[in-house]
Amino acid sequence: MSERSAAVVTGSSRGLGRSFAMALARDGYAVVVNGTDPDAAAETVRLIEGAGGTAVCRVGSLVDPDFCGRLVDTCVDAFGRIDLLVNNAGLTRDRSVVKMTAAEWDEVLAVHLRGTWACSAAAARAMRGRGGHILSVTSGAGLFGMFGQANYAAAKAGIVGLNRVLEMELGKFGIRCNVLYPVARTRMTAVFADAAAAVGHEATFPPPETVAPVVSYLASPAAAHLHGQVISFDGRRLSVWSHPAPTATWTRELGAWRPEDFAAALTAEVMQLPHPDSWGRGVIAG
Repeated sequence: MSERSAAVVTGSSRGLGRSFAMALARDGYAVVVNGTDPDAAAETVRLIEGAGGTAVCRVGSLVDPDFCGRLVDTCVDAFGRIDLLVNNAGLTRDRSVVKMTAAEWDEVLAVHLRGTWACSAAAARAMRGRGGHILSVTSGAGLFGMFGQANYAAAKAGIVGLNRVLEMELGKFGIRCNVLYPVARTRMTAVFADAAAAVGHEATFPPPETVAPVVSYLASPAAAHLHGQVISFDGRRLSVWSHPAPTATWTRELGAWRPEDFAAALTAEVMQLPHPDSWGRGVIAG
């Protein structure tokens, strides 16, 4: 980059977010590191600076929309601009639907979905004069569900829907918006590896640093043609996910549909099967 670009990476005090922040710093971005653990956030900054990069940290929770605005302000104040927002922060409160509490539901939705909205809105206001990129992180739970993660799945599916609207509304300002579904070994995925092992299955996750290169590419000028996409990457397999579309359609005159018409159309043959990666059914208990 001839001129230093600047990025905010939420939830970058450890795990995937830290790897994303470090990869962007290596690419020449000045990075705002964010997390709720001051020591872990400071460690990410030290690692970036030790590798010759530039970073500052802003500790706080995305549950507070005002903090999301201040997080973006930190980037603009420190580096004069914001070119990239990576909405990565998250947490899990796993429990089956019938046992989940309202507090567990609300906390996960507040961090993942409301935080993504609030940070994206703040970044968009700062980017409108020059353009930029908003990259939001979803998961397999959001795309095809996961047992014991109703709150997390709803939030992550909501991020995909939110991105469609961001793309519609912000494209005219030169702001492109994409979604990334990364697969890596983190504290949040450890529960699946442990639970799968408990029932005789194996679930392996690659190191975060092997997944981070996709963020570097998506943030680069070479990816300027990509917008409104959902992209997954696990260090080996790269996929682009389709937008929702009908798999079968029938038409009758308005008011002409009878019960037997529905029965003739909606047979067992038209049922859509779960995604083959949706292996977690019955694994998470409690």
